[in-house]
Amino acid sequence: MHRYRRSMTGVTTLVLTLIDPVTTLHAQSTSSPREGRRFRADSFWVRSWVRGGPVEPELFVEPRQLRVADGVVFVLDLGTREVIAMDVDSGRTRFSLSARGEGPGEFKRPALLVGNGSQFGVLDHATSRLTLFGANGAMMRNFPIPDAANVESACVLSGGHVLVKATGVREAVRLIDSVGRVQFKHSLPVADPNIVPPTFLMSANYAGPTADDRCALVPLYGRRWFTVDTRGLLVPHPFIEPGADPTARVDTKALDKSWRGEMRRQIQTSTMSPISRGALQVGDTLLVPAGATRRSPHRLLDYYLISSGRYLFSRRLPTTFTALAVGPNGTFFGAVIGDETSWVIALRPAKHAAKRR
Repeated sequence: MHRYRRSMTGVTTLVLTLIDPVTTLHAQSTSSPREGRRFRADSFWVRSWVRGGPVEPELFVEPRQLRVADGVVFVLDLGTREVIAMDVDSGRTRFSLSARGEGPGEFKRPALLVGNGSQFGVLDHATSRLTLFGANGAMMRNFPIPDAANVESACVLSGGHVLVKATGVREAVRLIDSVGRVQFKHSLPVADPNIVPPTFLMSANYAGPTADDRCALVPLYGRRWFTVDTRGLLVPHPFIEPGADPTARVDTKALDKSWRGEMRRQIQTSTMSPISRGALQVGDTLLVPAGATRRSPHRLLDYYLISSGRYLFSRRLPTTFTALAVGPNGTFFGAVIGDETSWVIALRPAKHAAKRR
């Protein structure tokens, strides 16, 4: 069970208790109760390299996001406000970009990594700017992003447009052009349009874009994920194991009263578990790290076709990752944040037969 609390300060607290695995693996709520996951035979994982941990404790503090571009895996460390670029084959550090300022190619408070083919982008909350870099770290261009402090995910399209997912507002799906103008705003469908769900219940992640400039938008809660195109059309697709529609309880407590006004604290609580923990994309394939599953919670990876929304198959993950990325050759990169040390691990799926060698 997961319990989330949000106060006036915007801080969300998560208490996580894993559920014991059960023998069945059917979807929680689908029109066809017999439908379940199909697992690939190559769910045995082979480790390629490990960086960080007790051997290199100074390398990572809080690696929260990973992206892969042109043979390089990029790590956003929120603890050091640094982007570290490592070789996908060896894990060797190629270069790093640190928070320095507001000049061209600089950032002060990096909050989001975005992948775009052979480039990667850094969204800076301090400057309200998304900067694209080449895989060698050279600056390519800047995108002004209005209200960047409320952007939780982004998808860079061709032609200098960016799809963003904002938090705390109903019209959260937005297309921004190359000069920072908002081209459209759309809302994610909710069960009851008269109720404004808490921000954390409407959280979602982008993956993409595909070759035809579509992005996958994967909510953390609910029954569906979406594809979004440059016209703003949201097409829903069901999860293989859907979750419940977002609901939460809101409690308000008066902290201080005077003749001038009243100070209140609002706490939003939900006992629902997130159905997804992120979104990855390779070609036309969407990979969703599954959250609240009946079996192996937070350690399943579901594959879908972005073009049709069709479920393909699943893989079991070896552990629960803080962040996960995948390269075009099928190698995965996972971040693990520990109490004292943190790691970034490269691993690849192989058939079970490899385990006996």
